[in-house]
Amino acid sequence: MTVEPGVRAGPESDASVIARSRDEPEAFAVLFDRYADEVHRYLARRLGGEPADDLMADTFTTAFQQRHRYDPARATGDGARPWLFGIATNLAGRYRRAEARRFK
Repeated sequence: MTVEPGVRAGPESDASVIARSRDEPEAFAVLFDRYADEVHRYLARRLGGEPADDLMADTFTTAFQQRHRYDPARATGDGARPWLFGIATNLAGRYRRAEARRFK
């Protein structure tokens, strides 16, 4: 079986889930099911458990709102994972900057 860029082996690729979610928003839940635990662990290692809970949810909210910007041509064999981790990284940076301002 040949795997194209942005395509995840298995029942349905991340790219096709995102494309389908444009007409069927509930389809985006597939990506949440695939990646929420990984994104949460990543954020928890960087920020701790409590902020990770909120930022994990924010990551998927942002991804859902920006799903029209997902470019499967730029994706690696990891599908949407790098895109989601990029969003999580940006949100973690904003969180840290806000915390630093709050404690000045």
